[in-house]
Amino acid sequence: MNTNIVRKTEPSAGTGPEIFRFESPGDYLRGRFINIETVDLGGKPTLRYIMHDEEEDRTYSFLGTVDLNTKIRSSDVGKILEIRYGGKDPNPEPGKNAIKRFKVFAQKDK
Repeated sequence: MNTNIVRKTEPSAGTGPEIFRFESPGDYLRGRFINIETVDLGGKPTLRYIMHDEEEDRTYSFLGTVDLNTKIRSSDVGKILEIRYGGKDPNPEPGKNAIKRFKVFAQKDK
């Protein structure tokens, strides 16, 4: 498990899962993928992913990005996922934010 997790999380409002933030290239989260939810963020529907780290018995959530939303599927619920942050796209389109790039590894079906 990533030793940087403690400083990469913050408690959520209430009793929900801790919020995990992918900030630096190499940051990763590994655990059982529990659910995808749609949340309202500033008037825009945004996907929120929830994972449970079975080694640390902690539950984390993180917001979807353009890249994550194409790589994580509802059919992955129940599988062990490892999500690694690779950094921002070095050549963003003019006038657009740089896309955060991720590698997503999923447990194979038996």
